[in-house]
Amino acid sequence: MRPRRPGLRYGREIAAVLVVKLVALFVIWSIWFSDSARKDVDAERVAERVYSSQSAAQGEGAMHAARP
Repeated sequence: MRPRRPGLRYGREIAAVLVVKLVALFVIWSIWFSDSARKDVDAERVAERVYSSQSAAQGEGAMHAARP
């Protein structure tokens, strides 16, 4: 009978864990990142919406502490 090599068993275990992780990454990617982005939202429209909001204009500096 041949003695068992522990390195071979660990190699299989590492390979199995890597396969499971790759499958998990693919599932996560397909759920959250594979959907196409909206075409009607561009950088100019986002900037217009962010910089024209009333809360951004009124609250400017309100979050900072006064200096002595």
